[in-house]
Amino acid sequence: MEIKEMSMEQIESRMAEIRGLIDTEDADIEALSTETDALIEQRNLLIQKAEEKRSLLDKVAVSNLEPIAKLEERKEMSEVIETRKAEMMDALAEYIKGNATPEQRALLTTNATGGTVKVSDIVDDYIWTDWEKSSILSRIRKVYVKGNYSVGYEASATGATKHVEGDNSTLPTEEVLTLNYIQFVAQYFKKWITVSDSVLALKGEAFMRYLMDEFGHQLAMALENAVVAEITASSLTAAVTNPIDNTAAMAGFAALSDEATNPVVILSKTNYAAIMNERTTAGSKIDDPFNGMEVLFNSTVTGMLVGDLDGVVANFPEGEDFKFIIDDKSLAEKDMVKIVGKILADIHLVRPHGFAKVTAA
Repeated sequence: MEIKEMSMEQIESRMAEIRGLIDTEDADIEALSTETDALIEQRNLLIQKAEEKRSLLDKVAVSNLEPIAKLEERKEMSEVIETRKAEMMDALAEYIKGNATPEQRALLTTNATGGTVKVSDIVDDYIWTDWEKSSILSRIRKVYVKGNYSVGYEASATGATKHVEGDNSTLPTEEVLTLNYIQFVAQYFKKWITVSDSVLALKGEAFMRYLMDEFGHQLAMALENAVVAEITASSLTAAVTNPIDNTAAMAGFAALSDEATNPVVILSKTNYAAIMNERTTAGSKIDDPFNGMEVLFNSTVTGMLVGDLDGVVANFPEGEDFKFIIDDKSLAEKDMVKIVGKILADIHLVRPHGFAKVTAA
C-alpha cells in the first residue's frame, strides 16, 4: 500500500515495525529513514485534515445556533420592554388615582411638587399618538428653550447687485439690514375632567387609554388650532384678497417668499368641497385647483392658508410631555376626582411671507 493511502492506524503500525527493523543486522537505514519521513508527512497531513474538518463542523454548529440565540435574545428583550411598559402604565395610572406605592412612584421619571408627574419616555410614545396623527402639528418645528425665547428675522435688506469688473458706475452699495424679533412667551394649554369610581377601578393601560381618549385628542386639537390662529393673525403672513374658488390656492402661492419651499394648503372641509364641486362645472374645469400642493384640513380656517409649515416654530419650555394635576378633595363628597391635563407651549410664524392668508373680498 502506498503511504499516501494509509490511515492513521496504519501509519502508527508501520512506524512501530520500523523501530524494530532499525536494530537488525541487515537494516537499510537510509531507506528506513526516507520511509519514516514520508510516514510523518502523511501523518501530519491527516492531522491537518482532521483539524480542518473539526473547525468546519464547529462553524456549522455555531451558525445553526446563532439565529436561534438571536431570536431568543430579541424575544427576551421584547418581553422585557413590554413588561416594563406595563409596569410604567400601572405606575402612572395608580399615581394619577393617588394610590401609587413607593415602588411605583420610583418607576416614574420625575415626581415633582404640587401633584405633578412628568410622563416617562415609554408612556410618552403612547400619549403623543394624536400629535403624530395631526398633519399640521407633525410638520412644524419644535424647540425646548426654558424661559422666554426670541427669534430674529430679516425685516428688510438692500438687495445684491451685479458688478462688472472695471465698471465703477455699478459699484454695490452698502447693505442696509433691518432685523425684527418674535418673542415666545409660553402659556398652558389645559383640559380637565372628573373621574368616577367606575373609571378609577380601571387598571393600567385601560385607565390610561380612557384618559388619553379624553386628553390626547383635545390637547392636540387645541395646539393645532393655535397654529392656525397664529398664522392667521401674524403680521408676517401675506394678505391676499381672492374668492375662495379654483384660483385661491395659486393666488396665495404667488404671495409666498422664496423660503417657502414646501407649501401646503390649509382650509376647512366645507370650502374644500365647494372648490372641488366647482371645478367640475361648465367653464370652470381645472384638473388640480391646488397645483400639486398637499391639502390639510382644519375647521377653524375661514378662508384659505397657503404656505410652508417649516416656518412655524413651537417652543415647549417643559418638554412635550403632558402634565397631570390630580385634585381628589374638591369633589370628594361625590366620590369624584378632578384631573387636569396641561402642556406649556407657545407657537409663532417666524418667516416673513412664509404663509399667505386668502380671504374673499
